[in-house]
Amino acid sequence: MVWLLVSISKDRPGLLNDITSIIRSQNLNIRNIVGNNYAILIEIDGKVNNELVNNVGNVDGVNTVSVIDLPFTILGLVRENFMKALVFYVMEREPELIERLGYEYGKELMRCVLNSRNDVRVALYTSLEILTALGVIALASVQFMSSKIVVSISRAFDEDVGMPLTRGIIKGLFEVSGSTRYCARIERDGFYRDIVITC
Repeated sequence: MVWLLVSISKDRPGLLNDITSIIRSQNLNIRNIVGNNYAILIEIDGKVNNELVNNVGNVDGVNTVSVIDLPFTILGLVRENFMKALVFYVMEREPELIERLGYEYGKELMRCVLNSRNDVRVALYTSLEILTALGVIALASVQFMSSKIVVSISRAFDEDVGMPLTRGIIKGLFEVSGSTRYCARIERDGFYRDIVITC
């Protein structure tokens, strides 16, 4: 089994139908779909070829299409219920635990993606797109500069409680990417939250 990671540039009625029609036209079985109006993960049972990737990439509203040839299982959570659990049971007792869990999750995700992507920047971007498809963040952009990296997001699922899990995940991604000494801080830039990583 393989996953297609579809980054969405413009959500519109019928977009998902257009994407799945292309997959069905090649007699491939869709085993799982998860995502939102920013990115979609589609689990496919069968062989994915370049023609399929190109055809899905040419659908109006699709930005990019990546193939992730790794076995992983999606775990879904209802955001409102999960946030209540964070606030009432964890944040009051041990708030640093949430960031640490995010950190370990980010490290494992980056390790997993690095198994199929040799380029650290590509692996980082792919990891952020997976997090977007899963609804953890809504990635707006990633800027690689000489002295810093800026990850801009329009929302994070835990923003109501200060983004401890998101902050931990980003730190974990960078830990595995080889950034031995770095500092991560969150800045507000109008509509976006910028996670600024400086070395």
